[in-house]
Amino acid sequence: MMKGYIKNNQADKVVDLFKRIKNPDEIIIILLFNACAQLGTEEALNSIKQVSSKIVQSFQSNSRLLTSLLDGLVKCGDITYAENLFNTFKNKTVSMYKVMINGFLKENNCLKVLSLFNQIKMNNVEIDHIIWTCIIKCLSEIGDGDFSQSIVILKYIMPSSIFNSYGLNGMGLQSIELYYQMPKELINEATYICVLNACSHSGLVNEALSIFKTIEIETQRIYTTIIDCLSRALFFEEAQKLMEEFERLHIPALPMYPSATVLLANVDGSSGHIDKASDIKTQLYQSDTKKRIGLAWTVTNRQVYQFRAHDRSHPRSHEIKAELEKIANELIDHGHVFDAILCGHSEKIAIAWNFVVNPHTSKIQVTKNLRVCGDCHRATKLIAAIRQCEIIVSDANRIHHFYTNGQCSCNDYF
Repeated sequence: MMKGYIKNNQADKVVDLFKRIKNPDEIIIILLFNACAQLGTEEALNSIKQVSSKIVQSFQSNSRLLTSLLDGLVKCGDITYAENLFNTFKNKTVSMYKVMINGFLKENNCLKVLSLFNQIKMNNVEIDHIIWTCIIKCLSEIGDGDFSQSIVILKYIMPSSIFNSYGLNGMGLQSIELYYQMPKELINEATYICVLNACSHSGLVNEALSIFKTIEIETQRIYTTIIDCLSRALFFEEAQKLMEEFERLHIPALPMYPSATVLLANVDGSSGHIDKASDIKTQLYQSDTKKRIGLAWTVTNRQVYQFRAHDRSHPRSHEIKAELEKIANELIDHGHVFDAILCGHSEKIAIAWNFVVNPHTSKIQVTKNLRVCGDCHRATKLIAAIRQCEIIVSDANRIHHFYTNGQCSCNDYF
């Protein structure tokens, strides 16, 4: 009955049935934990904790039961409790590691994921393709090439990822060339999105439109990508026509995502339309939508560090602050005018930390979870030239290569 309820998404009935069982065995407890994981509620979390506290000693050697327990705790939102419990286990299995890695990955806690990965290697636990997928995804968030290559071998990278890599690095022509070389039977929605996105980040509007016209099934995601391409190149009328075309053919219309709303408000503000920008942000706040916190990651001496805007949590924050002031003075001497609001963004702090650790470094890599702002983009071009240090910044949209000649690979097209 319990298995049937879980299979038919009636997990609440499993909990009710469990309460009627006087002496539940290991299988019954496992099914309860699985049901609670499916529910994911605070009430389910309390049930897991209550039952797990009464598990008899003989059950605690059951790895399947302990894995289900961890899974239930994670999916009910208490990964801290799950982590503390996990650390007490003497014989950790690959399934237990998967549960914890997936939990931390969903919280974008790449530092914890990599820490668990190191434990797996130290304990000689077999690493399967699921764990590799999680690790690769985590490394892509951190965005440090040398660090990633020291961990992952290339055979785990999927060939369809090449399109996306070209696009992120502003190599639109190479992406188009690869697209036309692909057999038709291998081309799908993801392929179209990747090649159109590559065109978008390289300003190849005509090429993108040419590809778009050949697509037989134009999905919402494909429409969104081609509209993004037109908008970036300031072809607003053409973009509007495509939006209207989509609205005629599909109901409901394209949604306005929070990130796009914030970006639109920033564009209006920088263009002098202060009232319009204010109205957009007011609408955003009234809709109870929260702007994501800006985070930046960087690797120094094979250790990953995370920073947020105006971050002072690092033990050597006074050195970072001094370096930031030094960089700021150099930028001002070279004519840079700071945006008073944006000058403490996380990527600048990450760059400063690299110079604190290695003042004469010739290469810095930083990953940011949001789109890089105009102020940071202008400043980073100057920093790369002044310090004669190549700086690579992977933001939410693309990868910027800031060269020592003061230029960026995006050609200021971002």
